[in-house]
Amino acid sequence: MIRILLRVETALALILGWIMVFLIPIRRTCRLLGCAAVQAEAVQADAATTAASAALSARLARAEAVGRRTAFVAGRLPWHSTCLVRAVACQLLLLRRGIHGGAIRLGVRKTADGALEAHAWLLLDGAVLIGGEEATGFVPLADLQHPRSA
Repeated sequence: MIRILLRVETALALILGWIMVFLIPIRRTCRLLGCAAVQAEAVQADAATTAASAALSARLARAEAVGRRTAFVAGRLPWHSTCLVRAVACQLLLLRRGIHGGAIRLGVRKTADGALEAHAWLLLDGAVLIGGEEATGFVPLADLQHPRSA
C-alpha cells in the first residue's frame, strides 16, 4: 500500500513539475523552488569535500531511491515527461522529505547536424539522481539550486 501511495505522490509531483516548467513563468517557478543560478564547478567542489560522512551517505541513499522512483513512474505515465520536468519533480520530492542541496544542472551539446540540444539532470552531493544516463557529452551551463544550500 505504501508503494502505491509513493507512486501516486511521484505522479502528482511530475504533474506539478510539468505545470512549473510549461505553464508558470520561470521567475515564479524559481521563487517557488528558491532557485538561484550557481557555477557548476562550485557545486562539485563542495560536494566532493563533504561526500565522506556517513550521515550524507544515508541521505544520498534515500535521495537515490526517490530518483529511481521518479524515473520509474515517469516512464509509465501516459505522457512524456521531459528531463527538466523529471528533475523538477524529483527536486520537489526531495525538498518535501527535507533533503536540501540538490542542484538541477542545465547543459547543452551540439548534434551531428549542428543543432543545439539541451538536457537537465539532478545532482546531490556529486551524485546524479536522475537524468545521468543521457547527460554524456553535455557541457554544463548552470545549476539551479536553493540559495540556502549553495
